[in-house]
Amino acid sequence: MFSYQQMKKLIKQNVRGGEGEVHCRDYIKADPDGLPFDAFGLNEMQPGATIPEHCHADSAEFYFIVSGRGIGCHNGKRFAVGPGDGWLCRRGETHGILNTEVPDQVLSFASVYFCQP
Repeated sequence: MFSYQQMKKLIKQNVRGGEGEVHCRDYIKADPDGLPFDAFGLNEMQPGATIPEHCHADSAEFYFIVSGRGIGCHNGKRFAVGPGDGWLCRRGETHGILNTEVPDQVLSFASVYFCQP
């Protein structure tokens, strides 16, 4: 059982060279039982925070918007995102997310890092 209130919150500044704070809670890290992902976490981007476009050479990542509205980035394209939206970034593809569209809003998204054989 994972309780949001009991999860350790990590406050990350200027993630990947971006602006502002992202509050992170890692529910699952690398699994010794062999589940096909490296991590699952909930991220809460504070107002004005950005994670600029970047890539992971050794893993894929899936973003899923839980609440709020923002801008998603994938392979040089930008698009509006909101609750229920998601996108998969395969190994080596560029991706990012910006919480710059709605003043004073926290943008929450889940991220899953997938193992790469």
